[in-house]
Amino acid sequence: MDFTLSEPELAVDELAGRLFGDHASPERLRAAEEGAGPPFDRDLWTALADAGLLGTAVPEEAGGLGLGLVALARLLEHAGRTAAPVPALATLGYAVPPIVRFGTPALRDALLPGVLDGSTVLTAALAEPLGDPRRPATTARTEVSGEVSGAGAEGGGPGSSGAGPGPGGGWVLSGTKTCVPAGMIADAILVSATTETGAGLFLVDPAAPGVTRRAQRTIAWAVEAELELTDVRVAPTAAVGPLDTSALDWTLARATTASCAVMAGVVDEALRLTSLHTRTREQFGHPIAGFQAVRQRLADGFIDARAIRWTAAEALWRLDEGLPAAKEVAVAKLIAASGGRRVTRAAQHLHGATGVDRTYPVHRCYVLAKQLELALGGVSRQAAALGALLADEPLPA
Repeated sequence: MDFTLSEPELAVDELAGRLFGDHASPERLRAAEEGAGPPFDRDLWTALADAGLLGTAVPEEAGGLGLGLVALARLLEHAGRTAAPVPALATLGYAVPPIVRFGTPALRDALLPGVLDGSTVLTAALAEPLGDPRRPATTARTEVSGEVSGAGAEGGGPGSSGAGPGPGGGWVLSGTKTCVPAGMIADAILVSATTETGAGLFLVDPAAPGVTRRAQRTIAWAVEAELELTDVRVAPTAAVGPLDTSALDWTLARATTASCAVMAGVVDEALRLTSLHTRTREQFGHPIAGFQAVRQRLADGFIDARAIRWTAAEALWRLDEGLPAAKEVAVAKLIAASGGRRVTRAAQHLHGATGVDRTYPVHRCYVLAKQLELALGGVSRQAAALGALLADEPLPA
């Protein structure tokens, strides 16, 4: 593939970099983190909406830019580089792609305008305690009779998309989801659940009866949500996409690779800060950047950072082009998880005591990288998935 960005992709990169740089200053980040509620910079989110960037991967016919995942990755990199408290990954990387791909016109009309103007926050609940996101323990069973309440009880609203069990019935969801990004501020949540025919996605109103949200404070200051579903009833059309596991796999591939794009921004910033620090920090009368051991660690970090960016770019490009990408997605997440860990550990080490100061930006890079490393499966799970894919390939003749 050609890694050269197109003019529209470069424009997204430049505009996103300027907006994140202007709004996500260390002072504003600390103010958001120390606030009473979940950290959310609504001013930055509104600025991104006003610039049209929240519609980067939304089709033009729906009011977006229609640029795809490669362009979206440029925005997500800047979100990672600044650790900005906005739900860019949750809304644009997790929830919007399956709604665009599998949602009915009525559902897209109900949700996408709010995403584009910044008034609607979406997310997806894909992780479970100790579970495999591809095989959710949360269940969705059909309800043959009775009144259906909750998300999308009326046609055309949230929860009104995709396949259903048939007229007059509905879905009843039960289970627990954990580490739902932006889960405490989301207006609608895509929930993965297992049915009789396979796993699928269901749109749930977080205010519906039977839904309980509990705040989970993370090491990266972000507030995620534990979502408990107790016989939550939704409309027959609450399923977003087919229920044969294909829609869930499709969504997980894009959500996983989008998180790698965020990681690329995180490690780039960690390296930049470390380069500045080592050029000005002196030991024995010389900048420590002149010491061979320091240069080697920075060089290794540079290689890791480029590997994270380009493996993510290849996976995103293949997904955009509709090409098989299961191996590329697993490789991208494996490289992002392992490389992100190495880079941010080296950055903290080379900063010395400054690196563990929670008010210094490099510490923010470290904790965000750790959170991204584990999201949707860390090194061991990605290595196992990649090994299984390689084992299934036929040997060359």
